[in-house]
Amino acid sequence: MYHPRLYGDFYEMGLKYGKLLYDKAGFVIPKISKEKKDFGIASYHELQTFYPEVVEEIKGFAKGINDKPERLGAFLLSIGIFDTTGQCSVFAFRNDNTTIVGRNYDMLFDFKKFTESSLIAPKDKYAYISQSDVFIGRSDGINEKGLSVAMSFVNGTKVQPGVGFHFVIRKALENCSTTKQAIQIIQEAKVSSANNFLIADQSGDITVVESAPQKKVVRRPTKGEQFIYITNQFVTPEMKTFDRGKVEWSKSAERYSSLQQRLAATQTMDLSQAKEILSDKCICLDLKKEKFGTIWSVVANLNELKIERAETKPKLTNYKPETRLDWWLKKKNK
Repeated sequence: MYHPRLYGDFYEMGLKYGKLLYDKAGFVIPKISKEKKDFGIASYHELQTFYPEVVEEIKGFAKGINDKPERLGAFLLSIGIFDTTGQCSVFAFRNDNTTIVGRNYDMLFDFKKFTESSLIAPKDKYAYISQSDVFIGRSDGINEKGLSVAMSFVNGTKVQPGVGFHFVIRKALENCSTTKQAIQIIQEAKVSSANNFLIADQSGDITVVESAPQKKVVRRPTKGEQFIYITNQFVTPEMKTFDRGKVEWSKSAERYSSLQQRLAATQTMDLSQAKEILSDKCICLDLKKEKFGTIWSVVANLNELKIERAETKPKLTNYKPETRLDWWLKKKNK
């Protein structure tokens, strides 16, 4: 897992990282089909309206690798649309005074070599720690205000040129301090595909947005529950019609049921308990035949900004503390 630290204005961050990958790894944009290219270019135009700042980062990155922003944007915005994508498990639990989150990211084991955990601190935006298997876009993250956003894939019935989840998450982390604000950004986005977004903040506001090109629905904990969770399916009656299903191979229903049982049996949550849940063999994927499983895992106490990450299949003993956000905040406040 790479661990870049990116800060400054958006163009500078992109230029720095693009040049680094070009000089050190000889990075070039992978070739994509005409279908993906056309879809990605149309989506790039949507991104320019939704979040023009991150388009500046794409321009800087493209300059760093000696390529065109439109080619880079088309590649980034076609990822996860036409190909088999990840299967994930995420939860949030609110105690009386703290909010705990946990996340397993499940993907082809070959993708381990592309994973990165980044400190990103754009000028005049919130700084955050986030994980991804593609540069620039983000799959989950926790910002300096204690806002957590993480996604899971859903096999939806429709795709459209629009904003990929990677960039929806970025805009929320960089601009929002509360769950309510993040919900608004997701609701405003013209999304490309179907996803669940689990959002949590320091106040204990924990929410899921079930999101598809056709519709979005906000789902909150049921009465008496202190938790909420997602795997790779829609669960609200309004959204099930936009879910194609066919994710039995990734044990989505079993993971969902196991999360429900483990969380319902928990009175209060700490990071050790969160790690134990994510390590449960019914929740942590390890599909040897498919060469597919959990390739990173993150737990966090949002109120203390305490983050720990396992950079492979999670066990109780292989999480390491994440200290870069604390380093940045001290640096900034000097």
